[in-house]
Amino acid sequence: MNGFPTLAPKPRRFRRVGVFACTGKPGVFACTGKPGVSACIGKTGVFACILFTLAASASKRPLTPADFDSWRHIQNQALSNDGRYLAYALFPQQGDGELVIRDLKTGAEIRQGIGELPPPPPPDYSNPQREEPPPAQPGIAIRFTGDSQFLASSTFPTHAAVEQFKRERQKAQRARREEAAHSGTPRRNSVPADLPPGDLILVNLATHKVTRVPRVRNFQLPRDTGDLIAYLQLPEDIPESEHPNQREERDEHENNRRKPLVGDLLLRDLSTRAERRFAQVSEYLLLKDARMLVYAVSVRGENDNGVYLVRPARDPDDEDPVPLLSGSGRYQKLAWDEEQTRLAFLSDHDHPKISPPHLDLWTWDVRSSAATRLLVSDASEFPDGWLISGKANLTVAKGGERIFFGTAPVEPAPAPRDEIPDDERVSVDLWSWKDDYIQPMQKIRAKTERARSYRAVYDLASKRCLQLADPDMNDLVPSDDGLYAIGNDDRAYRRLQEYDTRYADSYIVDVATGERKLVARKHPNRISWSPTSRDAIFFDGKDWLSISTADARLVNLTAKLGVSFANEQHDTPGLADSYRLAGWTRDGRFVLLYDRYDIWQCAPDGSSAVNLTHGAGRKNRLQFRIIRFENNDPASRWIDPSAHLLLRAENDLTHDTGFYETSFGSTLPPSKLTFAAKNFAPPIKARDADVYVTAASTFSQYPDLLVTDGTFREFRKVTDAAPQLAGLLWGKAELVPFTNADGVPLQAILYKPENFDPAKKYPLIVYIYERLTQNIHNFVEPKPANVISPGFYVSNGYLVLEPDIAYKVGYPGESALHCVLPAVQAVVNRGFVNESAIGIQGHSWGGYQIAYMITRTNRFRAAAAGAPVADMISSYDGIRWGPGLPRQFQYERTQSRIGGSVWQFPLRFIENSPVFAADRIKTPLLMLHNDADDAVPWYQGIELYLALRRLDKEVYLFTYNGEPHNLRRRANQKDFTERLKQYFDYYLKGAPEPDWMTNGIPYLEKPGVAATLTSDDQH
Repeated sequence: MNGFPTLAPKPRRFRRVGVFACTGKPGVFACTGKPGVSACIGKTGVFACILFTLAASASKRPLTPADFDSWRHIQNQALSNDGRYLAYALFPQQGDGELVIRDLKTGAEIRQGIGELPPPPPPDYSNPQREEPPPAQPGIAIRFTGDSQFLASSTFPTHAAVEQFKRERQKAQRARREEAAHSGTPRRNSVPADLPPGDLILVNLATHKVTRVPRVRNFQLPRDTGDLIAYLQLPEDIPESEHPNQREERDEHENNRRKPLVGDLLLRDLSTRAERRFAQVSEYLLLKDARMLVYAVSVRGENDNGVYLVRPARDPDDEDPVPLLSGSGRYQKLAWDEEQTRLAFLSDHDHPKISPPHLDLWTWDVRSSAATRLLVSDASEFPDGWLISGKANLTVAKGGERIFFGTAPVEPAPAPRDEIPDDERVSVDLWSWKDDYIQPMQKIRAKTERARSYRAVYDLASKRCLQLADPDMNDLVPSDDGLYAIGNDDRAYRRLQEYDTRYADSYIVDVATGERKLVARKHPNRISWSPTSRDAIFFDGKDWLSISTADARLVNLTAKLGVSFANEQHDTPGLADSYRLAGWTRDGRFVLLYDRYDIWQCAPDGSSAVNLTHGAGRKNRLQFRIIRFENNDPASRWIDPSAHLLLRAENDLTHDTGFYETSFGSTLPPSKLTFAAKNFAPPIKARDADVYVTAASTFSQYPDLLVTDGTFREFRKVTDAAPQLAGLLWGKAELVPFTNADGVPLQAILYKPENFDPAKKYPLIVYIYERLTQNIHNFVEPKPANVISPGFYVSNGYLVLEPDIAYKVGYPGESALHCVLPAVQAVVNRGFVNESAIGIQGHSWGGYQIAYMITRTNRFRAAAAGAPVADMISSYDGIRWGPGLPRQFQYERTQSRIGGSVWQFPLRFIENSPVFAADRIKTPLLMLHNDADDAVPWYQGIELYLALRRLDKEVYLFTYNGEPHNLRRRANQKDFTERLKQYFDYYLKGAPEPDWMTNGIPYLEKPGVAATLTSDDQH
């Protein structure tokens, strides 16, 4: 760096609009890499620092929608048991992903294509719970062998295969429609079945040899050994009538003799690559130590069906599979006990021709030579007309002495088909005030109800069967050892779900006698078992209560501990949530509970309660939570009281995070391992080595994987999943304190562009929901959606503000107004906001609050509200069409926070409804509300649109056909993302007005409409 002036040895600060700082220490030049900041160390370097900063900024460009598809994310990471190898999936938003296997010792990598990540499945609303969590993102299965020598991974079909399948399906559907139009007799099952399974990838980690096996439905690896794998390979051509999705659509009665989908089971020695093949297998189980493989055979020939045993350690030339039970019939529901000494299954071996199927209960003990029938399907212990159900789970309790299975009434035979024309057939619903569930809920739950079974038990010691559950108490959960069960009866409270919450009366059931003891009446939460059957625990909305199974005694564990175990920020009329159960110790002596900050160690009999973190959490505003490591071992469900506890800590003001450690019996507060202004992800750990993998993110730092040891002092970055970030203008996030109009201190996240200049005036977009500042250190992957992406907007020169909102019951709209406007003003007061260019956007609950606020303020130049509730009166008596549930509960008890019914608080409903003040709105409004919205009825958006149209107000309503509450189709996500930005660019940045704002989108110009009309005319 000769030629640059020498810095004085005394540290000095140099400033050029805040973009660099130099320490003055001799000998080294370095850059921090933080957006907008450079640090220089050395005799020379100040000018290099300036040049570096200017050049870096000039070489970067803003994000565009074209960048979305290639943006990759890491998922399904796994460590080998010895800690040497790390594997993970790397998927772009659209296109084929990669499996990456990294040798952490040498840095060498193996990469294999794993196909395209499918979208999450739609929510399953058939569960009686009111609010189901969103479906989990699909992922591949990545497993290392127990000896860390091999890896197995599943894949998805490639992008090309997916696109080809879509075209073939569309072509087949079109052909069916045309055939129906011409002949009136369309072919059945002419639409292609779903995509076949992907490949199985097998990798020799020492030699890097990769083997791919096509059409593998699933695989199993033994937990404790390393040279065997079992996998099920489907045939190359699956008849459409036998495809799982096609079969599910067919009538149950027509299929009650149908055989399950089968394939070839292969048992492969990974070291020698020798394989054994077993044909027409439907189910299989490989023991954790690989001593045995059991599998069920179907359809190969009636007499060859059965349950078979293979002992992999023996010479395959000397042993054929041993039939535990064979012959005509079906064999299903293979299940081991936890110790894997007893197998249970169902079979109609002795009466294969009876319809509906009569499945008997069978068992096999590892010391026996053949399976034994325990119970016939129509045993006298069952209610009249009931049979053992093949749709229920089959489980063997710990110890192998009790087997739990399901029974159900025999389904009536289907009514014979008649020849009545469809237009003469009566089709009617009766909505009766006496119904437990209204008609839409009954419809959503019909499949679940039709498949409902009732738990029974067989006790091998007493050779006795007992029916435990029945229509009065259909929900029953046994303890691990099967000595007791918890039963729930919700019949008296089913109608309350519509306007209150889900309650049940809970009973302790003695499995030996069937005796039921009432232990909790009308309570809202699930009861959880301890590792033993001695105790159980539940949260009553305020405190944690334990239950002694011996005498059904209840003990309040938390009432006298001096802190709240209910959410301290709870601000809805309903019952507060708990801070969750941390878990039980493995011996069942203690249960660990969370308050807002600390962890409590409580004896279930109430004899002791110890603050395991010694109050350090509350004192320092740190939320301590235990890190649990799952290692495919049932014992990992419980906490080992002899082990150190690794804790994740989060400051609830700054949301900085890190890791601490403590142990049972420690007299000191948890000791800090690491802590930073980042969001540290819960780590995974190698089972047999002191190797951990975590990730740390900020708004501008991608959460690449980091390797460390148990000290958590040093972190080694081992992935580079977002290299494009270096060439893109990004931004930074900071917390902005403000006080709302009611005097409550709150915070907001302010996202600024990377090249932010405080002397400039920026357009500002406000995004709202409820409390959002917990996301301050999250890296937000830019992607198309029905809400704004902060990174996308700040990269394009916007400020984005996300304020926290605190609510008062009865006044949700006013509460939002009292928080959002002060937050906006707090940022405006800093001098860099263009006050004539402030917009606001939100979806669902955020959309409602925006619709309300623009009836009370003209602060915003433009507003965009997704799926807003416009009329709380009509919405109160509307239906969430996803679960079929009335929306009354939302207004009386949960998010809408009115606190009661329309007839109790009519003025609250009117005052909080934007449609009643639509004439006050002066802000341009863009709405998104889809015609298949399964949460907020579509007519809510229509009400507000028609009111504003009637008033000649500027309003646009986008409705994506067939889409639910949140856009699912990527093409629609991209389309709305582009239009939303065009809208804000026009109002907040002075961009040209897009054509759709000027001319609309006439129906005849809608893509595909003209072709459809022409096709209809031809027919």
